[in-house]
Amino acid sequence: MAVDTSPKQDGLKVALDTVVAPQAAFQSIRVAPTWGWAFLIVLVLFALGSYLITPANIHALTADWPNVVAQSPALSGLSADQQQAQLQVAIKVSAYAWIFVLIAVPIYLVIATVLYLIFDKIGHGDGSFGKYWAAATNVSIVAGLGNVVTGVITMIRGADSFNRPMEVITAMPSLALVAPQAGPKLVAILGSVTPFSLWAIVLGYLALREVGRVSQIPAWLGTIAAFLVPVLIGAAFAR
Repeated sequence: MAVDTSPKQDGLKVALDTVVAPQAAFQSIRVAPTWGWAFLIVLVLFALGSYLITPANIHALTADWPNVVAQSPALSGLSADQQQAQLQVAIKVSAYAWIFVLIAVPIYLVIATVLYLIFDKIGHGDGSFGKYWAAATNVSIVAGLGNVVTGVITMIRGADSFNRPMEVITAMPSLALVAPQAGPKLVAILGSVTPFSLWAIVLGYLALREVGRVSQIPAWLGTIAAFLVPVLIGAAFAR
């Protein structure tokens, strides 16, 4: 009878090590990819953070609605009652936005994993889709923590202090502070550069180095690409 001698890893320990001892975590993933606990933690963190941010989002949406109507020919052509009906629809969607993480998180992880693989090949690495999926999932724990911290910040400040959606996006200290009058798309990009996103970028670099043995420059380019691509997609919808 064949005996399974493949190495087993404690997924919860690997997830925690990603935060406190990342090199050990990624060395473990290289030997035996594990991501179940990390995936659950990421979903919970993003759902919780998004839920905490919801009151600020709703207040910002409501306060900024006259500007939205003024800038939208489709909305400005409606009656006042119809405009209010559209606002109520937008509020309901915003109220349940935290549920969307169940879709958004896997999509992001696929994008990050594919980008890791591309730069793995460029950097003569030996990683695989499974290993990089596990690495990207564990790295995303830090991004989830950042989302929760943003939610806590909005709660401390109070929902009524946010009068535009961009103000919610930039609640966390970020590069957006250096260009407060910039356009919404640039603010969305700069607002994504936070202490937590920089932490995640460094972890992505370590993941490519430890998991796939990727050379330094492709490893940096790979982790920056995994950060920038979803940011640019989000910025495209900023207004």
